[in-house]
Amino acid sequence: MRGILSVCLVLALLTTLYSCKKEVNPKETDIQTVSKDSTSFKMYEMSPLASLMEEMHAQGVVLKNKIEQGDTDLGALPEKHKEIRTARMTDPSDADMFFEYQAQEYLRLEQILYESVEGDKKEQFNNMINSCLACHQKKCGGPIPRIKKLLIN
Repeated sequence: MRGILSVCLVLALLTTLYSCKKEVNPKETDIQTVSKDSTSFKMYEMSPLASLMEEMHAQGVVLKNKIEQGDTDLGALPEKHKEIRTARMTDPSDADMFFEYQAQEYLRLEQILYESVEGDKKEQFNNMINSCLACHQKKCGGPIPRIKKLLIN
């Protein structure tokens, strides 16, 4: 009896060792290969005009704070803002006569704000911001809530 038990134990041990060493053949598995979707997420890249407008918004926040504190020295007129007329847009079809007029109007009002020694800076600033709103109401409405927050009450 002891011999049969020993033989069974040895067979069980060999079976266990053999099954643990078995290598898995990729052809035998039921795992499916997942292919990468060609419509996967793409990182948004701002157009040069959108990037410029982000900078203009940041400058607007700085100007608003200065004007609200009574500071009339706003520094130098940012030359880079002139690129508003030539920077590539997100939607090139938006580059029309309306946009060109609005861009020129913005630059004119910005120049008045920076260079005029007369007049109410708050009113001049709000006029400049309202020119942004006038354009965005026709062209790209997304930033309107952010722009409205720039207005000084």
